[in-house]
Amino acid sequence: MRIGWKMMGLGWQFVSEMLAGAFLGWGIGLWLGDEMIGAMIGTGVGLIVATYTLIRGALKLNSALERIDRASGRPRPMPLADPSTKNDDA
Repeated sequence: MRIGWKMMGLGWQFVSEMLAGAFLGWGIGLWLGDEMIGAMIGTGVGLIVATYTLIRGALKLNSALERIDRASGRPRPMPLADPSTKNDDA
């Protein structure tokens, strides 16, 4: 599995979904008589869909990396902070 290509694919997918939403919104706005409002609504919908897809793809990628680590027998990395210690700064 090529993890680097998958990450680049998620970025391109994010951009293409944003652009698709903007163009579809612009087209619908043009048909209804107000391109600017349609493009703004389409861009907003495209942003929501693209963000959802990006998070979903990142979670899938993370689980695939965890499976690869478990299968290879590599030890898990140490956590950056000990969760049992309390932060008394607050």
